Amino acid sequence: MNRIRTCLLAALIAAAPLSAAAQDRGDRGDRDRGGDRSEQIRPAQRQISVSEAQGIARSRARGATFVGFVGTRGDQYVFRFDRDGQLFDVAVSMTGR
Repeated sequence: MNRIRTCLLAALIAAAPLSAAAQDRGDRGDRDRGGDRSEQIRPAQRQISVSEAQGIARSRARGATFVGFVGTRGDQYVFRFDRDGQLFDVAVSMTGR
């Protein structure tokens, strides 16, 4: 009786990873057949440096005086500029867009 229980327990333990693998394979198969495209993995994009982003921000600010680096907001670098006493921020994506 103990031998049967041990064999059944071993079979259940061995089958658990196989069922998880089958579920993973099924999800990929649906995506390959035109399923949900929002979950596709995008290629990694190069992240630009703060100094590169600052150059982009200066060109977008069109002659305004650079005040400083504010920090990051999500996936953007944020820089502060001054034009005629008015402060404004310019955000640049970390990918340079």
